[in-house]
Amino acid sequence: MNHYINHFRPIYEFRAAVGWALACVVLLVSGMPNGAYFSLVCLAFLLVRSTQVWRALRFRLAISTKWLTLIRIEDLLAKSRQLRSADKDEDAMYLGTGYEWTQKHCQIAHDILRMPSSDVPGLPKWLPKDTVKAIEKTFAPEHSIADRSPQGKSWIGGMESQRGPIPFHYKAMGGHTSISGTTGSGKTRTFELISTQVIHNPNDVLIAIDPKNDPDWVARCKRECERTGRKFLYWKQAAPSRSIRLNPLENWSQPSEIPTRIAQLMEEGPFRQFAFLFIDRSVKGELYVGDKPNLRSILQYAQNGINNLLERALERFFPEAGKPDWEEEVTAYMQKVAQKMGGTRLDAMVSMYIDRFAKLGKGHETIDGLISTFQHDRDHYGRIIASALPLLQMLATGETGLMLAPKADDFEDDREIWDIDKVIKQKAVLYVGADSLSNSMVAQAVMSMLLADIASVAGAIYNFYAKPPEIVLVVDEAAEAINEQLLQLLNKGRGAGFKAFVAYQTRSDFTAKLGNVAKMQQVLGNLNNQIVLRLEDIDTAKWFSEKAGTTAIRNLVVSSSTSTGTEAHVGEFSGSVSRSAQLEKAPLIPHDLVMQLPNLQYFLRISGGAVYQGRIPIITD
Repeated sequence: MNHYINHFRPIYEFRAAVGWALACVVLLVSGMPNGAYFSLVCLAFLLVRSTQVWRALRFRLAISTKWLTLIRIEDLLAKSRQLRSADKDEDAMYLGTGYEWTQKHCQIAHDILRMPSSDVPGLPKWLPKDTVKAIEKTFAPEHSIADRSPQGKSWIGGMESQRGPIPFHYKAMGGHTSISGTTGSGKTRTFELISTQVIHNPNDVLIAIDPKNDPDWVARCKRECERTGRKFLYWKQAAPSRSIRLNPLENWSQPSEIPTRIAQLMEEGPFRQFAFLFIDRSVKGELYVGDKPNLRSILQYAQNGINNLLERALERFFPEAGKPDWEEEVTAYMQKVAQKMGGTRLDAMVSMYIDRFAKLGKGHETIDGLISTFQHDRDHYGRIIASALPLLQMLATGETGLMLAPKADDFEDDREIWDIDKVIKQKAVLYVGADSLSNSMVAQAVMSMLLADIASVAGAIYNFYAKPPEIVLVVDEAAEAINEQLLQLLNKGRGAGFKAFVAYQTRSDFTAKLGNVAKMQQVLGNLNNQIVLRLEDIDTAKWFSEKAGTTAIRNLVVSSSTSTGTEAHVGEFSGSVSRSAQLEKAPLIPHDLVMQLPNLQYFLRISGGAVYQGRIPIITD
């Protein structure tokens, strides 16, 4: 461990510098022999002491002012190319400027945290504002302006004078990354920085899911797509005229995935299982007759029943089963069912199927399921499927229905139709603004279904692609969209080329949505890297502090004592002063620091690797 340095003691070197300066002048004017040579020696010591004074002053000025970094888009792209064009082992993304957080910085932080806030050295309060601004301008980091906002402590980012680009290695991104921070701490600017670099890398695909639909983030993505000539796809529930149409049920490996995506949006319970069962039967029936299931068709069969679908399925089945003259036989069955009240042609077809095929073990499982639904008690069926109807109504009707269940034959609607697989294959940029502020229920359902579609595409890429594409998925306020498919994507998506950035404010957001702590820990356990901006939740701050690990710091202990005896002379006494440095175990990043970060400043922990303290730049055009 390095020698202990107290950065907050009085600057004794200043007195020494004044003494050497006086000695230099006195020797020059004293007229003593060889005085000039002695003066040069004093000048050398003056330079040494002045350098020490300068370092102490620079440190104290650096910790007394907060800074915001501005970066032109050209400079950002140049820095990004520099990090990407390096050796492949060092291939990295640019995450602003900062420094690696070590034991030295931990020691300084603990020293400051032990001090009353009034004792932290800085610029004197009595200095005029113009003088303060002049001093700040002199000591300002490159391309920086003073941050006048009240949030955060200035000294956190000023503990290291040697700052440089912070690299976030692409190899580490495969372990996925969490971005946590309270409102206004800088998450959107972080998204802009990441998105800009992804868009300018022609081999990467960007999919952004934003519940709030942040206008700055949207504008940045659109602007960078225009610069690079890439396709920008915008889906916003509240602005259908400016949106693409996006089918969240287009991609699947097994038909049961479609009812799963719908049922997972419902509350746990028996009604959810029955709803899954009936939707699954109608989906398989549509596939059997050659239709493509979508939200609108599923809603239609849930509302009106599957009679028409069952009839079409039987009309296809009978010829395929060796009954080219099946219609004549159905006519004979009509006489049997006519005796029953309400007997119809479909009843006759069902009776024929049961007698000729089902009872003989020659039936078809899809038709068996449709017949079970057809023969189910109508009142009971209505009560069970009623739990799914409100959800389907929200997603499949009105403008939202046209955007999520597009009609390919609607030639009056000139909005493009896309799906996740098509986005990835064409290396487009997709931005989804879910509009959760005005319509939270629909927004959560849309995000959940899109994430399920993304997980399905990831499975296909994993199984069938020899070289998976590089896909960056950014999910803001992820607790609103979290589902089982996103958990699977975080757990297994690396093999499919996915790099996820999952943003949230507190750990309890996931606990509240998922219902238990174990699920929350499962989510965070799959996010191997952490970018932490200022937090207000002490539980999340302590969790990150524990993840960052511990170190040893020196605690300086000063003690003094005096004593005298009754038999001694009145002027006799004895005394002692002792100073000792004791080692103690401490968190490498105290949780107090995480809760005191200024805007746009962050800590980055790379899984099993280094810890950085940095500042996100504001991109200017």
